Amino acid sequence: MAVIDAGISAATGGTCLGTAGVLYVADRLPWINRFTTKIKSPQVQVLLVLTAAIGLVSTPLGRLLNEATTTVDGFVESFAGKWTGFGIMFAVALAALLWLISDFMTGPNTRTLLLAAFTPTLAVMIPGQLGELAAGGLGFIATQVGSLAMWLMGG
Repeated sequence: MAVIDAGISAATGGTCLGTAGVLYVADRLPWINRFTTKIKSPQVQVLLVLTAAIGLVSTPLGRLLNEATTTVDGFVESFAGKWTGFGIMFAVALAALLWLISDFMTGPNTRTLLLAAFTPTLAVMIPGQLGELAAGGLGFIATQVGSLAMWLMGG
């Protein structure tokens, strides 16, 4: 079952990333631009990139990132303190999330797309149980979005 969930998450991520790319290009074409402005294309692009990033980090790659970060944190812990790695990554992930929300509310731009792409990755890179919990939660979200898309298409 885990392989199927990972496949759904990866497919959801790839589909959303491809759709966001098409909308990004369509925004820059003068003859189709008038249609994309009606659907609030920049906001939709950010949501699609965020869903794509969530889908891709919720695969076994996300767990591997968390394990690697936890290992590095264990090494750094011996000379920098017990909570240093956790504190730094938690602060960076939280700052990225707050910045993403702020940018999304004030009007998305290229920085917002980059934040949407990297915020889930930063959340998974929090060492220890919280990073594992983030990976599992993001995986659940990606699977539900993929299942919803399949249901909407009649699958």
